[in-house]
Amino acid sequence: MDDNLFFARRLGLGLRLGETINVPMRAWAVSQLTTIPPLQFYGPDGTSLRGQLADDADLFPDFEAACKVWELYRKAEDYLEKEGGKMSESDFNALANTTVWTPYMDIPRWRNCLAKTLTAVNGPSPVFERFWWFWCNHFTVSTTEAEIKLFYGPHTQNIRNRMTGNFVDMLQDAILNPGMLVYLDNHQSTGPNSRSGKQNDGNLNENLAREMLELHTMSAEGGYTQKDVIEAALALTGWQFYAGIPTHGRIIKGAKYGTWFQEDRHEPGTRTILGKTYKSKDKGRNQAPELLADLAVHPETAKHLAWKLARHFIADDPPSESVENIRQVWADTGGNLVAVHTAVVEEVLAHGREYQKYTTPENWLTQSFRTTGVPVPLTRPFPGTGAYWIDGLFKELGQSYDQCPQPNGYPDLTADWISKETLDRRARFSWFLGTRIENAAADGLRQYSELLAGPGSELAEKVATASTKVIATALLLASPQYLKT
Repeated sequence: MDDNLFFARRLGLGLRLGETINVPMRAWAVSQLTTIPPLQFYGPDGTSLRGQLADDADLFPDFEAACKVWELYRKAEDYLEKEGGKMSESDFNALANTTVWTPYMDIPRWRNCLAKTLTAVNGPSPVFERFWWFWCNHFTVSTTEAEIKLFYGPHTQNIRNRMTGNFVDMLQDAILNPGMLVYLDNHQSTGPNSRSGKQNDGNLNENLAREMLELHTMSAEGGYTQKDVIEAALALTGWQFYAGIPTHGRIIKGAKYGTWFQEDRHEPGTRTILGKTYKSKDKGRNQAPELLADLAVHPETAKHLAWKLARHFIADDPPSESVENIRQVWADTGGNLVAVHTAVVEEVLAHGREYQKYTTPENWLTQSFRTTGVPVPLTRPFPGTGAYWIDGLFKELGQSYDQCPQPNGYPDLTADWISKETLDRRARFSWFLGTRIENAAADGLRQYSELLAGPGSELAEKVATASTKVIATALLLASPQYLKT
């Protein structure tokens, strides 16, 4: 494979037909890591497609806005529940669709996925997008409930906005936000000796504390104990979200919507976690942020995340030398993400060609749009519009945009994605893209196949002699060479 194409696919999202890189690969990649490109509805020419979309395509700017809409959603659900008993099943479904499902479930997922995909396909920084995808998957939340659908976009945007800073800030924003707090049930966790716990016999929930240690920082090999998990869960009590309505016990006049510390749910007293004691200040509000700050720079966190980054970008079984080099940069810089991401780029340039990685559905679909130039569908997910809307495509290919089945995120190993079923789905969608590719773009498939597999290769010959552009597109996108990077 052509060097530029190889590294553009391994570090980013490939090259468009006819696209070239005229600077050293390291400079090309690293230059994309130092600034945060806007997340928006980019068109093929880099201008915004927002004017072609309905009013409800606006992304939430932050969790405050999302929580205000969550309040409206809860009121709509209450109304639906009140009126539903008086209706036939068909009338109930019709009312539910227009008042709850479409505005608060379908549309948020569609617009978030569309902005993410258009930014990756048509935006200026595909390497940045790949690293953002990595961290969104690392801090997985799944939208099994409507409130997380409303919170999913701000959750991932929190992560995006921290990509050029230190890991400690990303970690705190990713953990102590409504999306994660609801997903792992911390909004229901109550300290047994707290004021609320004594009055209402509330229960302590360990989910967030356990995943925070096992998945988000140290890993299961980090040496923490069950006592550490319990103490961390107690430190996290009281952290939830506020959205105005009495679901949280009472209406707080003047309270800001979004992440909220409810002090009467927080377990009083000091916490001892991983051998360090955390005193209670400001009624316990300090304990969780202080714990997260320590976890962010813990040696086991650096070790675990260096390995995970190397596995994602270099090899399913990454070279220990690369893991150590990334870990060392993490330790030396205190988790400065630009430095860490730059170290990953350097290790990919040094060792990437020695290994193959199998593309995930997300990576493959996005690269397929970039390679063929077929426009990303703007279709909204309404009955009668067919199945061709963007979040539906990701789900069809096996990697739903926001419904990962487990909190450890989607896997990135070959063994987890290479199967008869997933290959069949990619082959069928390759054929479908071939029916939509422009003739001028189809003419460039031969050259692309030569860069991918070499001039005179079997793939290049088959693409060049294909009887139709549909067949040529399918041969390229479903080829072993394209399925791997």
